[in-house]
Amino acid sequence: MEYLLIFGSLLVAFITLRVWFGARRAKIYAQSKQQNYNFMDPTIEKITTKKDRKPIG
Repeated sequence: MEYLLIFGSLLVAFITLRVWFGARRAKIYAQSKQQNYNFMDPTIEKITTKKDRKPIG
């Protein structure tokens, strides 16, 4: 039973570190490209026009 607890905690730690390092790498890559980390792709604006958007309320 304790092996399951050890394995589960190692799995959670591995996934957490992988996500954290991936996000850090993406942030560094975005900064090297001289754009914001939360930069939105301009092609999305070309796909949707303002006529397609309607108010929610």
